[in-house]
Amino acid sequence: MKKSVMYSETRTWFFDLDMAEGADLDEVMSVLRGTDGFYRYVDDGMSEEIECEWSDVSEDWNGDDDSDYTEEFREVAERELDGKERHMVLSALVKKG
Repeated sequence: MKKSVMYSETRTWFFDLDMAEGADLDEVMSVLRGTDGFYRYVDDGMSEEIECEWSDVSEDWNGDDDSDYTEEFREVAERELDGKERHMVLSALVKKG
């Protein structure tokens, strides 16, 4: 199930994630936000000082050029997470192909 995500910190990013049915966007984003890899794709690096927020938004909020970060965030999870967190993120983000 394709989800359009809005992530806001000092600015706002819109991106898509292909998530498994019933996967919890809040859980996935909470875990990914703590990784270095997440900051390469989305973030101003101000998460410690500025409250950030994310939400599932209607597809019409996204532009045609918004990125799909499903595969990139799966790679971050494989590289930087372990245990339950790694399993949860990899189960939630649908593998392509």
